[in-house]
Amino acid sequence: MPLIASPDASPETVGLLQSWKLPADVTLAVETGTIDNDALLIERCNKADAILLNWAKVSRAAIEACPNLKVISFLGIGVDGFVDFAAARERGIRVANVPGYGDRTVAEHAIALMFAVARRVAQFDTIVRGGGWAEHPSGLELKGRRIGLVGFGPIARETARMALGLGLEVVAWTRSAGRYRRNFSTVKFIDLAELFATSDVVSLHLSLNDATRGLIDAVLLGKLKPNAIVINTARGGLMDYDCLEKLLAENKIYGAGLDVFPTEPFPDRPMKQLPNVVLTPHIGFNSTAALERLVRGGLDNILNFFAGKPQNLIV
Repeated sequence: MPLIASPDASPETVGLLQSWKLPADVTLAVETGTIDNDALLIERCNKADAILLNWAKVSRAAIEACPNLKVISFLGIGVDGFVDFAAARERGIRVANVPGYGDRTVAEHAIALMFAVARRVAQFDTIVRGGGWAEHPSGLELKGRRIGLVGFGPIARETARMALGLGLEVVAWTRSAGRYRRNFSTVKFIDLAELFATSDVVSLHLSLNDATRGLIDAVLLGKLKPNAIVINTARGGLMDYDCLEKLLAENKIYGAGLDVFPTEPFPDRPMKQLPNVVLTPHIGFNSTAALERLVRGGLDNILNFFAGKPQNLIV
């Protein structure tokens, strides 16, 4: 009978796990609260056959202290920062993630930020809450404008579908444009410099790696139109935030909607005081529907593994 340990479940995760009927031969041990040391993780997982992992770090020491462990299923995508892959491989422990669970939700957040910036929602909200009443400055109508998608993975493709439905022209840059031209004939694929120079909205949809870190530099940002909007729901490390902050402060672009930052939590800096910026705390992935897909997918990774049908394996 496999024992699944969920050592650091959120309250929402607990509710979902308790609402689903599990196979009779599976035991699920769920505990909540942040885990910030090996000892606590080991205490909660040392008898487990599988770990359903939220945010805890599974170190070599933790892996060595869990003799029954066979599979770790991470509730997210970027599992490399949470599990010691080398130690897992040495023990023959498999590691899985949950790809695709938040594609639609993150895309919707990108669109939400686009509208919030274009119509100065946060700025006018602050005015009304402060007892004021104002009709200016005017916002932007987005129909007919060009949105440029940097990257064309699953989230960008969802964003493209929504943007087309809203009446925007969609262009995109990706190193593998040939893969998508047939199925996305309404999207024009262009080079990165042209995308930044001609788009009214630029939305980032790249993973962060050695090839993309700092890719959106001062040269590219300097090509933006005066009425351009920058949206980032991908990773903060993709872009030169110092340069972006200067452009925003000097009103050289219209605004920005940012859900991710080079350092999180985002430290105090002038950008936080600018009225043409909408900031959210890396919650683009966080909707009730996405959370249900995430937890269900993470649990299914484990159940299918023990049923001899492993899926979503990274290690």
